[in-house]
Amino acid sequence: MSQEVNTDTLFDKIKEDSPGKKDPVLEELESVINELQRDEDKKDEDKKDKDKKEHKKIGIEFECGDCCKKVINGSKLFFIPGFAVLLPAHGDCLFMKVFSGGKLVDKQIMRAIIIPVDRICAIEINPVQVDP
Repeated sequence: MSQEVNTDTLFDKIKEDSPGKKDPVLEELESVINELQRDEDKKDEDKKDKDKKEHKKIGIEFECGDCCKKVINGSKLFFIPGFAVLLPAHGDCLFMKVFSGGKLVDKQIMRAIIIPVDRICAIEINPVQVDP
């Protein structure tokens, strides 16, 4: 039986070991997104009914060759030099759709994704998927 890797520990280690100077723009973006998450968590703590707790989700659109990819259901986003790392909530998964020529060509489920920053088209807060 294989041992499951704790992704939070793994990516914390990547952040600690990443060499080079951090990009202040990306650090500010990470700070803003984290603040949005903290604000929502605080609102949830103030609610009396904890079962209806809602968290802001994060989505990212990015390019990969001739394809456009959209990954949603993220809970944590942070940046390491040259890359954005998106993680779902503990025990949850990310969902990705791949589009080519304006048509959906693939769907994937994953535990985490690392995206080159220069490929990102948009970072979304609470994206809602609408399928035709």
